[in-house]
Amino acid sequence: MTRTQKILSTAVLATGALSAGANAETKPAETQESVAADLQALDGRLFKAAFEDCDMAVLEDLLADDLEFYHDRDGLSYTSSAGFIADVKKECGGGKRVLVADSMTTHMIGDYGAMQHGRHEFHQVMPDGSSIAREKGVFMHMWQRTAGNSAGWQITRVISYDHEGM
Repeated sequence: MTRTQKILSTAVLATGALSAGANAETKPAETQESVAADLQALDGRLFKAAFEDCDMAVLEDLLADDLEFYHDRDGLSYTSSAGFIADVKKECGGGKRVLVADSMTTHMIGDYGAMQHGRHEFHQVMPDGSSIAREKGVFMHMWQRTAGNSAGWQITRVISYDHEGM
């Protein structure tokens, strides 16, 4: 290798190292707060799709195929996302879910993902656009990191409990 080739090789390697360092700096490190914010946004997207937009493609994207859904009144209600989505599709529209302000918490679960916990209300939407709270409850969602969907996360387990009318 000539001296010029060595200099060029060194320059290319140095430029690559600087680029890699610059890319690492432009992508912020993941924090508990950033994960909580991301999952809160996904939670809102999920419930809007299920209750208001009737967008089953969003549910298919955010729910794992092997979803397990536990409900305090029905027990183990679903063992796949397909069954859950089919039932949502039948009943979609006319309602909305409202997250109770400041009730959501997110806890990291190692490299697997995160657990999201909170309280919510289910409202009936009236013809004039107003809504009436009909039921409240507590939820726990287990989110798994995944490369298999657009969000990078999917819900694998749902525990929905402490339901009562309003």
